[in-house]
Amino acid sequence: MTRIDEIMTTDILALDPEMTLRDAVERLGNQGFSGAPVVSGGRLVGVVSTSDLVEFQGSNPAIEAPSDDETRSLRDELENRRWEDSDLSDDASSYFVDLWGDGGSDVYQRLAGSESPEWDLLARHTVGEVMTRKVIAVAPDRPLREVAALMTERRVHRVLVTENDTLVGMISTMDLVRAIAEGRFDGAAD
Repeated sequence: MTRIDEIMTTDILALDPEMTLRDAVERLGNQGFSGAPVVSGGRLVGVVSTSDLVEFQGSNPAIEAPSDDETRSLRDELENRRWEDSDLSDDASSYFVDLWGDGGSDVYQRLAGSESPEWDLLARHTVGEVMTRKVIAVAPDRPLREVAALMTERRVHRVLVTENDTLVGMISTMDLVRAIAEGRFDGAAD
């Protein structure tokens, strides 16, 4: 009988709940992972997947409104600016070109180069806000067939493997597929 500790992944990318979603997306993308456990102080606190990230992105506006401090700062800047009659020309766009130094640049260049947080929703939110807190974890000695059935029943792509409340590995659908491809699990004999 094949056990999950025989095929589980032990080299695990773990994310911190205080990490920005932007950083998490980059780390997952760079590693080619579709999800990762979330660990705080050595303790497993959740799991985040691309499904969580897509759901978050889809349920939020593409651009968040600036914070009250940012709005106050812009309002103060506009109120304190001295306006001359010459500033109010027939060409209304000159107002914006004067106010923003890059006002004449292409909109895509402005968005790509903007470091302003209201343009980057993922930089304003953390992994802890979107992670799934109900973690499905199993012991390393569980039979592979049992874990595969659990993953199917719960409709999840990964299950964390813990021993004495310590994260020791993870088994994903890719681990299952790899085990089948290598002939380590055929499903009938286990």
